[in-house]
Amino acid sequence: MIKNLFLALSFLLSFTSTQAQKKIDLLNEITTLKSVIDSIKGEFAISRKKEIVSKTEADSYKAQTDELLETNKSLMQNINNFTLASIEKSENIGKTLQRLRDKETQLKNISDKFSSHDSIALLVLTDFKKTLGENANINVSGGAIIVSLKQATREGFTSKDATQKATAEGVINKIASVIKTYKDSNIVVEASTNTGEFDVALNQATLLVNKFLKLHSINANRISATAKDGGFSEGMNIKVYPKFDAFYFELRGQMKEVN
Repeated sequence: MIKNLFLALSFLLSFTSTQAQKKIDLLNEITTLKSVIDSIKGEFAISRKKEIVSKTEADSYKAQTDELLETNKSLMQNINNFTLASIEKSENIGKTLQRLRDKETQLKNISDKFSSHDSIALLVLTDFKKTLGENANINVSGGAIIVSLKQATREGFTSKDATQKATAEGVINKIASVIKTYKDSNIVVEASTNTGEFDVALNQATLLVNKFLKLHSINANRISATAKDGGFSEGMNIKVYPKFDAFYFELRGQMKEVN
């Protein structure tokens, strides 16, 4: 009986000791688990902080990126505007240069016409000098080439002396040859008087005009007679005009185009 009790007591002590050991082991395991959990919580807290920092940085980078994109968009728009403005400015400059070139061409044409007109006047003057001689009284005034007839020539028209008459007609023939060469010119026979007898002076001019018409077949639309007060002198001039009306009408039209 005592032996059984001893065995039971030994078993109980053994069981109690085993349970105590298990409880200690369990407590140690719980302590270990708590330590692991605390460690995990610490790492989680650190990770959470890093996540917040990373998110903050990401938001900052995104804001900077958005700002850069907006700035780039603005720059691209400015570049496009500048490019368009440059193209428009280049086109305007091109148009201005073309207008300047057109005006330069028009001005050159006008200058050429002046030169051409002056050249014709010079040519007529040269032909008269060649035909009538260097001693002939020839001038240029008011756009006309003026041949002033000497007194002997004027008197020869109505002279009964054959020699005087032939000499006068020889001069008129030479003048007529030059006038007929320049068919586009107009002629005015102008007689001047110092006595106030304009009808007499006009008759003299008309007489010479008729000689040009009948003897030299000058077109009547090109030639006319006139008389003027000569002051203290008298005389007769043959004025040869290039066609100034057509020339100046054309010139005026070109000047309007230039302006």
